[in-house]
Amino acid sequence: MRKPRPNSYNPAQALHLIASDRNGDPLSCPSCSGSIEREPGSAPPPPRSHVTLKCIGCGRVARYIAGAA
Repeated sequence: MRKPRPNSYNPAQALHLIASDRNGDPLSCPSCSGSIEREPGSAPPPPRSHVTLKCIGCGRVARYIAGAA
């Protein structure tokens, strides 16, 4: 039996959300228009830290590493 995976965005949605976060634009969920919770909350995050963007409404998740590109 497989482990259930958390909901995640499709690649295009995730890239748009990550680009908006890196530019400092206001964030909203591309799926349900809900608000996005950012972990860690500091902006900009320390270099090479993991950033998690999670929708409060639908629970979808996007993750990236800050300073990597």
